[in-house]
Amino acid sequence: MADENGVESTAAPVEEEETTTSTTEVEYVLDSILDTEEMKKIFVGGISQESKDEEVKEFFEKISGGTVTDQVIIRKDKDKKCFGFVTFSSSEEVDQILNKRKELLFNGKNLEVNRAVPKNNTSPGAHEKTKKLFIANLPKTECTEEDLKKYFEARHKPEYGSIESVQLIKKKDDKGNKLEENKGFGFVMVSSEDMADKMAIQHATFEFGGRKIELKKSVPTADGGGGKRGRGGARGGYGARGGRGGAGQYGGTAYGGYGGYGGYGAQDWSADYYGAYDYSGYGSYGSYGPPAPRGRGRGQRYQPY
Repeated sequence: MADENGVESTAAPVEEEETTTSTTEVEYVLDSILDTEEMKKIFVGGISQESKDEEVKEFFEKISGGTVTDQVIIRKDKDKKCFGFVTFSSSEEVDQILNKRKELLFNGKNLEVNRAVPKNNTSPGAHEKTKKLFIANLPKTECTEEDLKKYFEARHKPEYGSIESVQLIKKKDDKGNKLEENKGFGFVMVSSEDMADKMAIQHATFEFGGRKIELKKSVPTADGGGGKRGRGGARGGYGARGGRGGAGQYGGTAYGGYGGYGGYGAQDWSADYYGAYDYSGYGSYGSYGPPAPRGRGRGQRYQPY
């Protein structure tokens, strides 16, 4: 090919470099608690009486594409629907099952499935349905909402739920203006109730900023005050860490040192095992209750672990 002066060029033509787009898979942090049984178990309601244990196992393995390591079906009352607990080989298989609720038609029955709350989780609201979580014992400085959001996002795949927002409660000056310093607690909003169930177990306690952080479901009380009172439960309004709290609007754990949120009752919990879900259709197991004072209101207990 000749240049503008008519001189023939001997250089080889330059080929256009082919551009390729490579997709890098995000590597998520796998907390050690994901390998424990408490993160791999679901509650299953609505099982027909004629269903066999092996059929339940095969059904969930087919839906999840994983492995069921254990299943316990409770057939207490022949006139009532059965319920049970199914344990998988991994926590992610539970996530996959919860994402496929519309496919859970078994022997002509629509199954009711929830992540099983560990029996040792006695915090108020542990069994409630909510998308809001209460986080406490946070560093008062050098801890931002963005820092916490990144921490959680690094541990949860978005297809199973997302962190909508993190709100840290700030201190105020004498004029009511917000300061940079945190009060030490706040709230986390997530995209689904299933996501809140998972986070309340996975992040019940975790290390962050050199401190042991606590995360629990945030559940408003009926009267906007502290813990509830009633048969089958102990007196609610006294925090485990300090005296009687103020009229905090979030019923939950005893965080007596967090100002108006001190009304969290240490023993105010409506069930000792899966009780706050409405399982009244499953016979006497519908009212799991903690030991009541003076022998009153004692509920049924079942220990599948």
